[in-house]
Parts: sequence; C-alpha cells; structure tokens
Amino acid sequence: MDNTVNTLWPYVWRQRLGLALIAGLTACASLLASLEPLPLKILVDHAIGGQPLPGWAPDVSERWLLVGLAALGAVLFFAVSSALDAGLTWIWSVIGQRMVVDVSGDVFARLQRLSLRYHAERPVGDTLSRLTTDSWSVYSMASTLLISPIQQVLTLASVGLVAWQLDSRLAVLCLAAGPALGVSSYLFGRALKGRAKDTREAQTRVVSFTHQVLTAIPLIQAYRAEHRNRGVFGQLGEGAIVAARRAALWTSSFGMVNGAFVTAGSALVLWAGGLRVLEGSLAVGTLLVFLAYTRTLQQSADSLLRIYAAFKPIQASMDRVSEILNSEDEVRSPVKPAPLPDGPGKVTFDNVSFGYERGRAVLHGVSFTVDAGETVALVGHTGAGKSTAAALIPRFYDVWDGAVCIDGVDVRNAAVKELRSRISIVLQDPFLLPLSVAGNIAYGRPDAPREDIAAAAVAAHAHSFIQKLPQGYDTPLAEGGSTLSGGQRQRLSIARAILKDAPILILDEPTSALDPETEQAVMEALAARRQTRTTIIIAHRLSTIRRADRIVVIENGRVAETGTHDELLLAGGAYARYYTAQARGVRDVA
Repeated sequence: MDNTVNTLWPYVWRQRLGLALIAGLTACASLLASLEPLPLKILVDHAIGGQPLPGWAPDVSERWLLVGLAALGAVLFFAVSSALDAGLTWIWSVIGQRMVVDVSGDVFARLQRLSLRYHAERPVGDTLSRLTTDSWSVYSMASTLLISPIQQVLTLASVGLVAWQLDSRLAVLCLAAGPALGVSSYLFGRALKGRAKDTREAQTRVVSFTHQVLTAIPLIQAYRAEHRNRGVFGQLGEGAIVAARRAALWTSSFGMVNGAFVTAGSALVLWAGGLRVLEGSLAVGTLLVFLAYTRTLQQSADSLLRIYAAFKPIQASMDRVSEILNSEDEVRSPVKPAPLPDGPGKVTFDNVSFGYERGRAVLHGVSFTVDAGETVALVGHTGAGKSTAAALIPRFYDVWDGAVCIDGVDVRNAAVKELRSRISIVLQDPFLLPLSVAGNIAYGRPDAPREDIAAAAVAAHAHSFIQKLPQGYDTPLAEGGSTLSGGQRQRLSIARAILKDAPILILDEPTSALDPETEQAVMEALAARRQTRTTIIIAHRLSTIRRADRIVVIENGRVAETGTHDELLLAGGAYARYYTAQARGVRDVA
C-alpha cells in the first residue's frame, strides 16, 4: 500500500493550495456543527422554561424575543451551513477534476510508451477501465486520507468541547460507541477491499469482451456468432452481478453493525440524560442538544474509524492505476544514447534470437545485412518470422540474444525517439485514426504543408479518390477508416510513410490490397526514392519481391538463403520453390 500511496501522492500535493482552502472551510463547517443545536436550547430552556440566560449573554427579558432569536439563529446557521457546503462542493469538483486529469494524463502517456508486449498481454477493455474509471481513485484517496480525517477530527474536537462544557458525563457517554466502531471497521476492512476488487475485475471482463466483439463485427456476422456471444455476455454479466451482490452484502452488513452501535450509544445517552432530567439535575434543552450532539459525535467517530474500511475498496482501484504508472518499460532509452547517422543507414542483424514468450523463440540466430540505400525483401512461409524481424528494427521489442544495429550502433543504445524518427513503416493492416484524411497522411509530420501532403498522396495513387470524398483532404474518417475500402486505407498508409520521408523504410505487405496496376505504380514511386533510403520489404507477391536488390529467405525463424532473384532461382532452393508454386497459382508465401 505504501508504494501505491507514494505513487499517487504527488498528484494530491500539486493541489495543496486548493486542499488547504478546503481544510479551512471544513474547519468552519465543523465549528458551525457544534453551534447549530444551541437555538433549540434557547427555545426550550430559556424561552419556554424561563431559565435565566448565561452571564455572558445579553439580558433579554421578553420571552417572545427569545423565541424570535432562536428561530433567527436556526435560519442563520442553516444559511451559513448551506453556503459552506456549496463552496466545498464547487472547490472539490475543481480540485478533484484536476487531480484526475493529471493522473489519467500520465497513465495515457505511460500506456503509449509501454512496449507492444505489455499491450498484447492485456485486454484493451481492462486498460480503458484503468484509464477512465480507476483514475478517479486519486480523488477518493485525497478525500478519504486527507480531508475526511481533518473534517471528522475537527468536528469531534469542536462538538466535544462544547458538549464537555455543557455536561462532561454525558459527553463521555456520547463517545462510548467509538471503540466498538473501530473494531468493526478493522474487521470488515479486508473483506470490503477483496469484494471491491472482485467487482472491478468482473466489470472489466464485461467491458473487455464488449470491446473485442465490437471490433470484430464483420467476423461475428459472417459466422453467425451473435447468439453465442449473447450467451457469453450474459455469463460475464451474471458474474459481475454476483460480485456486486457480494460486495453489497458486506457493505450493508458493515453499515448495519455500525448502525447498531450508534443506536445503542444514542439510547444510552437518552436513558442517562432522561433520568437526570427527572431528577432535576439536567435541563430538558440540554438533553435535546446532547441528543443532537450524540448523533453528530458518533457519526464523526464512525466516519473517522471507517477510513480504514473505506480506503480498502479505493485501494483496489489505486493499485490498478499504480501498476501502470510503475510498470517498467522493457524498451527505454539509455542514459547516454549513441547518435544515429542522418542519412540511410546500414541495418545489420547479428545472430539475433527472439520470441514473444520465454522458451518459445521465433527467431534463431538470424544474421543478414541491408546496406545503406539498398532494398532487401524478406520472404518466407507464414509464421517464419519476417514481420517479427522487422519489428525489432524500431525496437517494438528487444532481442533476446545478438543485436540489431544501424551503422554499427545497437538500436538498444540509441534514444528511442531518435531511432523511430528515422524509420517509416507501412503495416499490412493499415492503421487510420479518426482524423481528417490530411491529418492521417501527416501523422508523422504534423507541420507538413498541404502541398507536401498532396504530393505524397499523388505518389501513393491516393489523390484521385481523396478528391472525390465529400470534403476532400479535410474529410474526417471514421474509426479505423471503416468508411474506406481496404485498398484506399493502404494507399493512405503508404502516403503517410512517403510524407515522413525517413531514411529507413519498412514495408510489411504494402500492396496486398492493391490491384497489380496500382501496385506497380506505387512501387515505382517508392523505387524513385531508393537512393535516399534503406528499404526492407516483406511481401508475397513476386512482382514486388523481384524489384528488391537482394532477397533474404527465412524459414522456421532462420535465414535459409540470401541473394538476388536470379541467383536464388539458379540455386534451386527454398526461393525457387516459392517462385514455382506462385507461378502455378499457389499462394503460399506470406
């Protein structure tokens, strides 16, 4: 818990001035709580009962005037109390939102920096839940650990002091339930945290499954899985209901036990005070004030002692946020990064081994070189490790053994930001954001002028269809570019890489959704820039592969052979088999 609090405490400390103001207003509210019942005593004991006023009070002989003063005092106390409550609510909303925005902003930034492995191992729905819901735990932490204790302690002090002045014996009885409430909070605390954690995890499973389904609607409809998914959703929803029911049972049981203690304490004060009224040693108005004080004191003591139990459910969300903020990024920049060359660099794989899970390597001792300004194609069966090898160049993952170097500099020794600024990537599944067409093309160069954006679109053969869109380059795209065809999305992705104009270009199936004519035109546009960049192409179309200066064939995570198209055909090895199979219309290369 200490590590979690230490992680989130700086976000609270940033708002210390606002929290100090809240503490001041809370002190005023606590003082006011000790004075609110006094008009009732004036009415009962002095206006109705005819008892003389205390020596410090002004001499008021007319009883009707005392009644008016009691009524006016009640109204003033209510008005001031309402104003304080409104002020506290407004300030809390501002301060709380700032804390939450700070935390969620840092969580969002952290999530963007964490490696692909981290995201691959966690459902997107779980991550979204931590970002949007659990980030509020910092607000709850400040309220529970800081403001609430101050408020309850000040209320206990102010009301207890006034009660002690009125009658010390009854003041002691007012707090008699305190120890029992403390024991109850301690005993229930662990169970409340566990039930809160179970509830959050059950709700997260529902969100994660919903996210997965909504991102795969075409597949679900094609395979008529709607009814099956409805059943799974029902099961997950039932699990969330069961978890929530258990949490509610423990919470209500906790409230019932504490309520019993508070009621017993009130009954004790009423019994002892009533006997003293009958004996004539206690005024009726004083007893009525003490009954009000009893409720206030016991509620404050209950709230103070509940802090432990109340903090446990909050801690479950705090832990989930802290886990992200404290996650160690396996891909990070070194303290003293090595500089990279400005122009197209020589990319070297030196005995590289890597896998996504320990004990299950995908690449085994892979070694090959792509000279500066050279175009090399990676060829192999599906799952051979081509895309995995390409992902190691921008350090989406770090190698297990060996090294990936650019001009002799191990990419692990370069600054991540600088490394990735030198690389453009066109992925097999083009990612488009819910921005305008121009915004998507310029994602790697946000400050690019419109003429450069248009030139990149022309080179990618996207300009003609962009012009036909409702707002041209300013047309906003739906999430994932779902309003465009696969070929259109791919051309925008290629235009984005062309506009970035990085010295190293990685093309992972860049033309899989393009017709042969468009593919040829796009590849010619990319070839025109060959001399100014180092290019690595992953493709299964031999028309694309043949344009490469060299071909690296990967089989089962190992380099099987390397050479030009003609050299590999003459060798009669793996590449020759791929070429023959595709020439016969068998598409077995990925």
